[in-house]
Amino acid sequence: MATISKTAGITGSVSVAQSPAEILPDSLVIDMREEISMADEDESQFTTYTMKLKHSEATREKINWREKDYFPRLSAVQTAYTAISTTGTIVVTATQGNRFRKGDVVRNMAGKDAFLVTSVSSDTLSVTHIGAATAAAGSVGDTLLIAGNASEQGADYPDTAVLTATLGYNYTQIFRHGCVFSRTARAVNYYGQSEPAQEEALKGIEQKRAIEYTGFWGARGLIAPGPITAGGGEPLGLAGGLVEFIVTNKVDMSIGGFTVDTVDDFLRNALQHASTNVVIFCAPIVAQRMSKFNRGGQGTAWRPSNESVAGLKVDAFMSGVYGYEIPIVVKKDWNDFPSTLKQYGGWAFVVDLNRVEYKTLTGGSTSLLENRQSPGADKKASEWLTECTWEIRNEASHGIMYGVT
Repeated sequence: MATISKTAGITGSVSVAQSPAEILPDSLVIDMREEISMADEDESQFTTYTMKLKHSEATREKINWREKDYFPRLSAVQTAYTAISTTGTIVVTATQGNRFRKGDVVRNMAGKDAFLVTSVSSDTLSVTHIGAATAAAGSVGDTLLIAGNASEQGADYPDTAVLTATLGYNYTQIFRHGCVFSRTARAVNYYGQSEPAQEEALKGIEQKRAIEYTGFWGARGLIAPGPITAGGGEPLGLAGGLVEFIVTNKVDMSIGGFTVDTVDDFLRNALQHASTNVVIFCAPIVAQRMSKFNRGGQGTAWRPSNESVAGLKVDAFMSGVYGYEIPIVVKKDWNDFPSTLKQYGGWAFVVDLNRVEYKTLTGGSTSLLENRQSPGADKKASEWLTECTWEIRNEASHGIMYGVT
């Protein structure tokens, strides 16, 4: 028998002991919150923004793009030379002779004197001293600036030089996240949203998070045949993320210390070739450290904010070295990552959003596909499926800081 007791001094207080009971537990209404509380919010800002800003269609499983820079205007002295007061020769770094044409006006940035290039043979320039600056000796490593090119009056068509474009590429990757519930589990009543419906929604968030992580840390490649299916399957494509492309502006902040000066030095290089549509995506420890930066008399380098930039909600702005503020998005979920040993919990990406594009294969946009179970199964399977990739152009317009602790 169930024991029913009243506690002294508290009217109507009833406790039910666990035994064969006159009050059946199943007859009591459970005080249940209808929504399932999640430990983390959706933190896929990079994917969300690029899906809205630039989202185009890929027509093949491999995408290509062409990248090109302006013609090089700098070179360096390979062999020291004595002061050239009239005519002489200058040997430049190997293979850099093709940067020069007859008629180029060149200045040695160390010696300050100027020359007119009269002919080019491999990496040797024949030059004539010009201008008001006094002739000076040239040292190995002196930087030569090609200031312009001069032609004689009535001259024939001049020498030409063209910088060949380079080919960039990436592969599409198939993302799949699904769940399976029996027919019975889908038919019974739940408090609020059903468990299967809730799980389908969560799988959609997990799908988006996987795409987000791939945008930063995906590994580019194509494996054929695919190694997952026994005996060898169809090709398996892997989309490369920013970490696969960024080479030029990648700085270990554990060397030299993480200070406002070292960050400014990094940004000076990372922003040189970038547009003004730049965002920093960083781990919380990076944001914590940067929030304490001060410029010694010019105020803080960090401005907390709750603004939106082109639809992207940002957490703060940091003063850039080129006269404008850089939006910062703090990736809260990266706080789960370790920051020791230069792991991802101490990373920050500087991304030029004008040179990043999210692309889905034709018919591969994110979709919830129903009834994926085998015929005759007393259950229902559903899955989210996306086949997408990232076009990450001009790697020198992006950057990575790592090693922050």
